Amino acid sequence: MKRNIIIVVIVVGIIAVVAWAGYGWYVRKNTPPEPVAYKDIAELEEDIKRIESLRATGALSWQELYRLGVAYIQRGRPSEAVGALEESMRRHNGFLKTYESLGMSYFRLDQPGKAVETWEAALKFEPKAVFLNEMIERGRKKMEYASRIAALEKEIREDKAVAWTKRFELAALYMSVRKPAEARTLLEEILRVKKDVPEVYDALAESYALQGDFVKAVQAEKKALGIKPKNEVYKKRLSEMESLAKGMRTAKSSKR
Repeated sequence: MKRNIIIVVIVVGIIAVVAWAGYGWYVRKNTPPEPVAYKDIAELEEDIKRIESLRATGALSWQELYRLGVAYIQRGRPSEAVGALEESMRRHNGFLKTYESLGMSYFRLDQPGKAVETWEAALKFEPKAVFLNEMIERGRKKMEYASRIAALEKEIREDKAVAWTKRFELAALYMSVRKPAEARTLLEEILRVKKDVPEVYDALAESYALQGDFVKAVQAEKKALGIKPKNEVYKKRLSEMESLAKGMRTAKSSKR
């Protein structure tokens, strides 16, 4: 009898140990990664190298893969972020922020369709998430811009005599998707034949400013204001651009 009791105690102990180990494994597998705030680029780079070295050995959890993906995004490496985040999602597809970050990577790679699809999948975790719906709306808007840009580019390519307003619309769309160089080229073409439209000079000033050329931005904004001298919006923009141009000159002088 005593022997039987001892056996039962041992068996129960083994079961308890196994159960505890299994619980610990479950917790480790499903615990969300801690948010990380890097104090500078050097610390970010160091963390990327550390996780990459672990990845090379195959000893990387889904949490670390997620962390690597986010670090890649912060470092401006969205294509590499996609690989890490997709791998993290294959290991564990129940973490909302993996979807959020993967969608952002697609968005930055000019793949708004994939971004929207990923964010919509994330809504199953938080159906009423305002921030997700806002990002989805941004993605859809970018898709609309891309579609309209493609249509206008085709029209202009096939008809050199297309109305200048179509070129202006395309330039405005380029600005919306952060392509100021393409916008500038179109706006300069418009001004060769249409020199009395203040909106064109104003848009050209913005394209110069986005490329960091505040001297030309000021010149273009002055021309817009010269045509519409009472326009308060142009006055405000000119003042801001003049301040930025002055700041740039001061910064250059201090480096000499």
